[in-house]
Amino acid sequence: MAVRSDPYGAQTSAFAGPTIQMDDPAAFAVLADENRAVAYRVVPDDHPFCFAGISGIRPGAGLYASFCTDLVILLGTRLNLFTLFGDTFNPEAKMVQVDIEPEEIGRNRQIDLPVMSDIKAFVNEVNHIIDQNKNAKTLKARFSDWISELHSEDQKSKDTAREQWDSDAVPIHPMRMAKEVNLFMNQEDDIVISDGGDTTIWLGITRTFRKAGHYLDSGLFGCLGGGLPYANTAKYLYPDKRVLLMTGDGSMGFNFMEFERSVSKQIPIVVIISNDLGWGMIRHSQEVRLGHAIDDVTELGRLDYHKYVEAMGGVGLLVEKPDEIQPALEDAFKSGRAACINVMTDPTTVSPGSIALANIGAYKL
Repeated sequence: MAVRSDPYGAQTSAFAGPTIQMDDPAAFAVLADENRAVAYRVVPDDHPFCFAGISGIRPGAGLYASFCTDLVILLGTRLNLFTLFGDTFNPEAKMVQVDIEPEEIGRNRQIDLPVMSDIKAFVNEVNHIIDQNKNAKTLKARFSDWISELHSEDQKSKDTAREQWDSDAVPIHPMRMAKEVNLFMNQEDDIVISDGGDTTIWLGITRTFRKAGHYLDSGLFGCLGGGLPYANTAKYLYPDKRVLLMTGDGSMGFNFMEFERSVSKQIPIVVIISNDLGWGMIRHSQEVRLGHAIDDVTELGRLDYHKYVEAMGGVGLLVEKPDEIQPALEDAFKSGRAACINVMTDPTTVSPGSIALANIGAYKL
C-alpha cells in the first residue's frame, strides 16, 4: 500500500483469513502483492484503489506510486525479489510494516514503525477507528487528487499494452492469447493457474483477479511444472468450478504424464499451452544479455502436445490463429473431458520477465 501522508487503509496478506473488508476505507492506493500464489489476490483487481504491482512488469500505476509516495504500509508483504528487496519504494518514504512474524519486520530495509499483528485484525481495527471518528469522507477528499493522479497513470500504462493485447499477428502474440483466456474465464468462481517462465508473465500481466484463492502460480520459489498437478487437484477438490491451466511448452514437459491421471480419473481440466518452440524466457534473456541465444539448450522444436493427449483418450485441439482461441476454449469445456489446446505462439516476443532475468542473471560469454 502506498499513500501520501497519513491515511489509513489495507493491502493484502498471505494467510490473514477471509478477504479483508474494505467497504468504506479512507483514501489510499492498494498496490497488489506480486506474489500471487501466496497472497491469493485478497484485493480484487477491479477495486477502485487497486493499481497493480510495484515491479513494473504488470501494466498499472503501481511502480509510479511506489516512487512518488511518502508513506508505505506493508501488510504481510515481504521485502523480497518482487520489490527488489525494498528498492522499488521511494528511499525518502516513511515505512510502516505490519506482520504476524516479528522476524520479518525490518528485513532488507529500515522500518520507521514496526507493528506485530495479524493483518486482518489490524485492518479491522483501523477501519473501526475510521468509523468511530467518522472521518472516512474527510480522508477521501484529502487524498482525492492523489487517487486521480494514480488513475491517470494507471490508464496510461495500460494503454501502452493495448497493441499487444489486441494483436492479430500470426504466429499468435502470447499476450493476445492471455487476453482471450482472461475474457473467457470470466466467472467469479473460475480457477486459473499459470505455469512456465514467459507464459506466467504474460498471464500475470493480463489476468483480472476477482476472488481470493482462484489464481495460482509457482510464486517466488516455486518450480516449473507444478501447474498440471495444481489443476488436477483444484478440479478434484472443486468439481463444480471451471479449472484452466495456461502453461508454456517447456514447463508442460516436466509433469506431462499427469495428463494420464486427468484422463483416467475423469478430471475434466482444460490446459492451454503457449507453444513458442522453446525455453522462451531463457532464450530471450540470453539474447538480451549475450547478444544471441544458445540454441542447443533453448530450442525445443514443435511438440504436438494435443496429439499426445488425444492418444491418452483426452481432447486435443490445435490453434494457429488468434480468432480460433475462444472457440477452442468453448469446445474444450463443453467436452466434459480433460482437454489440451496447443496454441502456436510467436517465438520472437520478449516478455518483461525475460528482460528482468537478463539484468539479474549471471550469463557470461
